Amino acid sequence: MEKIDVAVMMKSKTSAAQKLADLFDHFEKPVIPVQEGLEKPWLFRIWDTNQKFFVLLNQTLVAAPQDSNSTKFEPALMAVVPNKATKQPDEQTYPIFLGLKDGNHVLSCIESGGQPQLQLAEENAMDLYNKNQEFKNFTFFCHTSESTCSFESSAFLNWYISASTEANKPIGLSHKGGREITTFYFEKEE
Repeated sequence: MEKIDVAVMMKSKTSAAQKLADLFDHFEKPVIPVQEGLEKPWLFRIWDTNQKFFVLLNQTLVAAPQDSNSTKFEPALMAVVPNKATKQPDEQTYPIFLGLKDGNHVLSCIESGGQPQLQLAEENAMDLYNKNQEFKNFTFFCHTSESTCSFESSAFLNWYISASTEANKPIGLSHKGGREITTFYFEKEE
């Protein structure tokens, strides 16, 4: 497994906002008759500010260091497509669907035990995109800054995708400002 140079990825000259603007522009181009790339999502690596990557482990999305003392994890490539049916609140916020590279699973927010929960649902991000509906449970507002972003649930406002400060714990939802990490870096897979 090739080790990813996080320092090189973090020095990317493209801001988080520009990456998302490029994604939205790409998907807005007219299809004549089928434009290459519009039938598949863009793939991104996502990692938190403590350098833990999104990793699929036993059908659970966790935040894990790229390599630990005993195990090396391959970062999960996350499929990202815009949700064009949901209004973009401002120039730094983008409504998106987040899924796995396999094309058969997307992140979804549901209420369980009186609290929002993050789960992997058996859906296809491109199918959601092509249906052109709000799909609040599957939509995240990607708030961008210069080099980082946070992912707010559309169904449960003020709840953000979060990673534990401990390694190898499941990705979940939490409020900003708590113990959980809600700020992430991401890099488009070329």
